[in-house]
Amino acid sequence: MALQENLFAGKVGRNDPCPCGSGKKYKKCCLSKREEARRSIPAEQLLEMEQREKARERLEKEIRKGFELLFSRDFAKAARFAALLLESYPEDDRLHDIVATVHLATGDYDSALHLCRTRWQVAREEKIFYQENGYHKREGLDRSVPVHFYSPSTWLDKFWVAQRARTYRSRFPLGDDANLLKLIDALKTANDLERFPARQEAGFEARREALAPVLAQIEAQGSAAIPYLLPLCYTFSWVSLFVPDLLRGCGTDDSIRLLAELAMFRFPYFSQKCLQNIESFGERALPQIEAVLDEDRAFDELKVGLLAVLGNLRTPAGFRLLVEFTEHENPYLVNAAAAALERHGNPEAEPFLDRARKRLKEFDSIAGALEELGRPEP
Repeated sequence: MALQENLFAGKVGRNDPCPCGSGKKYKKCCLSKREEARRSIPAEQLLEMEQREKARERLEKEIRKGFELLFSRDFAKAARFAALLLESYPEDDRLHDIVATVHLATGDYDSALHLCRTRWQVAREEKIFYQENGYHKREGLDRSVPVHFYSPSTWLDKFWVAQRARTYRSRFPLGDDANLLKLIDALKTANDLERFPARQEAGFEARREALAPVLAQIEAQGSAAIPYLLPLCYTFSWVSLFVPDLLRGCGTDDSIRLLAELAMFRFPYFSQKCLQNIESFGERALPQIEAVLDEDRAFDELKVGLLAVLGNLRTPAGFRLLVEFTEHENPYLVNAAAAALERHGNPEAEPFLDRARKRLKEFDSIAGALEELGRPEP
């Protein structure tokens, strides 16, 4: 079955590396097996498989177009584009991702929350079903329905972003301060790729230097700027990367709490900047970190970065919190807490670290057994 599924996995040249990952040339590895497998398949079935693969390739191209519309910030067109494709491919999470991103970018946080929560639940259900049966429930036993599922972890992240967006709308309602609105519009020019073509660190520094006067004026507004800054964080963009430093400049307990919650957004670089700014507050940040760790326990998986901060803030309170997380039911968090606890260099941590290591070995054994039970018959 696995070989049949890979018969049409893209065009591979005879001298290209083999798709199996062996490191050998395709012609000296799996080419003959692939050709033999093709000959063993009835012509009608082979034609059906070829048509299915061509349809998959067409869909891939269409989905890339949808994400390009997002990147160009043409949200209305991206939403229409995804909605049309969803009529034919209702179980493709990439299309749902486009729709959710449009909701977040345009302020429809209720719809974003509903969609992300629903797809998270679907992803959890599909993961369990796949582990038990070897195929996805919604693709059918004959695998005739095209599906593309994100992991539960991916949707959990998006669910958290949508939940925070809706919560912040109430906690930090957007005002009508004309000056701040003007400053935020000026800051959004950071997303102009024609004006700022540089990428990565060089791109950030070029934007920060050019927008320094705007950033200084926003920082001077203090906490009054928070309601205007938060909506910039719900989709990843260049302008979002300035928000952590601006929140750090507020210097309030509210801003520390926000940094801890925003650090759970797993956007590249953005989360790291949030964590760096939290750590810069030192011991003062601990009550806010503890509050975030204690609440919204369904989202614990997203709190690994906060555990890492506790590993660097070597205080009794941080030690206690890390010890608690070594008892977590999620091995991912147990491992993160143990790694952070080890950095404390405290001899009193050894019994807890030993127990964590034993628990992680047990998790590995259970996971291996479940994988073996869930493996379909050859």
